[in-house]
Amino acid sequence: MASVPQRAVGLLDFTLRLCYKIHMQKPSIKPFKGILFDKEKAGDIASCVCPPYDVITNAGTYYERNRFNTIRLELPEPNPPLDQYDNAKETLKNWLQQGILKFDDKDTVYIYEQEFEVEHKTYLRRGFIALNRIEKSRMLTHEETRKKAKEDRERLISSLKTYTSFVFGLYEDKTQDIENILTAAPKEMVYDFVDEQLVKNRFYKMTDRDAANALTREIDKKNIYIADGHHRLDVSYKLGLSYIPIFLTNMYSNGIVILPYHRMIKFRNVKNINQILDSVKQYADIEKIPLENDSSLNTAMERIAKSDRPAYLLYSKDAPEALYKLKANKAIPMDDNMHESLKKLKVNIAHNGILKGLLGIFDDEIEYTQDSHELISDVKKGIYDLGFFLPPTTVEEVKDIADHSLYMPPKSTFFFPKILTGLVFYKYE
Repeated sequence: MASVPQRAVGLLDFTLRLCYKIHMQKPSIKPFKGILFDKEKAGDIASCVCPPYDVITNAGTYYERNRFNTIRLELPEPNPPLDQYDNAKETLKNWLQQGILKFDDKDTVYIYEQEFEVEHKTYLRRGFIALNRIEKSRMLTHEETRKKAKEDRERLISSLKTYTSFVFGLYEDKTQDIENILTAAPKEMVYDFVDEQLVKNRFYKMTDRDAANALTREIDKKNIYIADGHHRLDVSYKLGLSYIPIFLTNMYSNGIVILPYHRMIKFRNVKNINQILDSVKQYADIEKIPLENDSSLNTAMERIAKSDRPAYLLYSKDAPEALYKLKANKAIPMDDNMHESLKKLKVNIAHNGILKGLLGIFDDEIEYTQDSHELISDVKKGIYDLGFFLPPTTVEEVKDIADHSLYMPPKSTFFFPKILTGLVFYKYE
């Protein structure tokens, strides 16, 4: 067998090292020229924004709010002979031609603050939007994507060649170094408004090069944990894009609030409350809690959130006068091959251990809601047979699942509030 000439080996080694060096010189984040609404032509920005597509329950509200509302790009409707994607493409083209939307004149990092209340406590979430270099080794996920949703986002993004809503990512920064950069950097206020959920939104441009470079140096060291936008991220990989816009914030900041998705059960085969309790009593301490008013539910929810062991609430149409608190007293049977991180994950214990395992409930019997009081009302009305209330998933659980390349059950996290759609857009070449 002929030997490889030494010169060829040296050239190959040099080429590999050069490629690696060039790759490593690519910054982890970059400013970009975003597309923004012209406030004079589009009107009040509060009337132009909408939530991300996957949490919109009544699109008509936003269609009626303003003829330039972002809903027409984020969740478009067909306009025959145009399908919804071509209609959105035509809308974007028209808005750019009419000056409703305009490209920023400078490469910019956009700073976004949301101040809000949950259970009478005030939070402030501060983050920034920049182009992020996407690599699977540093983009850590916790949610499995669904084919239909992914196909929808792919058709929309590739038709518009524009990101209307962004991936939402978290980074680790216990010393608040990045937040200190964002706070101290010179910036220009773009928007300051209160949205329909009474969230105070403040949006700034940061064009200072030194601050942007400081951000890059910090983010270069960090992995990104995906909070929302798994489908958009997967589509970006498929489209072969190197950089996409991502909203990034500190997972250890005061402003990270994760709300639970509760389970609404409509049985195929009727199970009364006694049968349900008999199925779980071997694995959990059961406490009956009188349901006297809204505060009864709120207090019980606080108790399961603070419990030192996995704890949940049941509410059955058979016993509308009470909640039943379940507090695990031993491990609930799980698949032996399941990863330990999933075996101790509270939402997985509830979804796969109790509901699907002990109670034998099928996926098509389960629906989801964040509204605990509405769930009580719907069970009382007989719309559902059983309400199953969960404590919120913690950011540490999200990190643990992502670090081990695992997936949570569906509807495990609701990061609140969502990143509004329409503050800025990104068009790629």
